[in-house]
Amino acid sequence: MPDFMVMITANEAADARLAPAAMKGLVEGHSAYERSLRAASAFLDGERLRPSSEGRRVSAQDVETGPFGDTALVAYYLVTAANLDAAVALAQGCPMAPGTTLDVRPVMKGTLKSDKANQQGRIFAFAVLGNATTEQAWVDVMDRIDASTRDSIQVERSLGGVRLHAPGRGRTVTPTAVFDGPFLESKEVIGGLFFMRWATIEEAVEWARASEFARHGSVEIRELWRS
Repeated sequence: MPDFMVMITANEAADARLAPAAMKGLVEGHSAYERSLRAASAFLDGERLRPSSEGRRVSAQDVETGPFGDTALVAYYLVTAANLDAAVALAQGCPMAPGTTLDVRPVMKGTLKSDKANQQGRIFAFAVLGNATTEQAWVDVMDRIDASTRDSIQVERSLGGVRLHAPGRGRTVTPTAVFDGPFLESKEVIGGLFFMRWATIEEAVEWARASEFARHGSVEIRELWRS
């Protein structure tokens, strides 16, 4: 069966204002949701990311310190499902605070190491971002990044990664509705995620600055929030 990534985007400031009981319910809800995915043999991977204020966004022009906007990627699940409709149905069971959205996107290629959270050292997620005025132009950017970086990630540091299909191939899920794949609206859109082991975020930034990822688009670097 095909794989799908469910990317959870939230307003971190609003989430921080949730009452303790509401936050406790959200955390417990995610634990129950993961158990339900596992019981259905649909769970492949899932991680929570540390706050975007601790992250960095690296491009050919600059290194920015987060946060990078009103909303941020806060977590993801990688699931397997028969088709997009089935993946969306799975996503609708995910707990969502007010203002949360889920981007359900089919995986084009790649694998993630499900035991990466158990690895020693600090693990960083790298979100590959592209900016274009049309979806086809965005796909062209992702193709260039893919072709130029295929063999650039150091094997000893790599913990896997996936490239995602274009936004138009996916759907957006909110607490009240489901929408067809979003228009790009000239904003940076995630084209894939990969994971690497580094001692510090500064080392991760230096590696990203010298990479082809930054030359063609940008990379948002966020550490996994591990228990």
